[in-house]
Amino acid sequence: MSTALDQLLTANQNFYTAFESMTYADMAAVWAQRPDDCCIHPGWEILRGWREIRESWRAIFSGTSFVRIELTGVSAEIHGRVGRVVCVENLLSVVNSQAIHSQVACTNLFLLTDDGWRLTLHHGSPIASQPVMVNEVDLDVN
Repeated sequence: MSTALDQLLTANQNFYTAFESMTYADMAAVWAQRPDDCCIHPGWEILRGWREIRESWRAIFSGTSFVRIELTGVSAEIHGRVGRVVCVENLLSVVNSQAIHSQVACTNLFLLTDDGWRLTLHHGSPIASQPVMVNEVDLDVN
């Protein structure tokens, strides 16, 4: 029998499997589909509620022809009926015939429901692929 932590990690993997499948039904199955669900895709506004989140995935899937995700740095914790998974998405996607490699730092928050762990928050922040160079500035604080 798997532990609650194993089940949480399986739910997280199911989210990424749904992402890679680019199938709306698979993605819908992993979400809690609650009015207070939130999703923050890198560079997007905050999406609140299942209706907005659902449409964002439809838009992403319609504009993407391929996506593969390798997770690194995965850590998970459970606090009562809430589970948190933090990880880095290493993405290879094809959008408009252009291959894109990117890394996204993610927090996925799950609720334990009667149907198992369901995603209620996905927050992705892009990781800069190259250091940002800033010109030296002479600061005289006196």
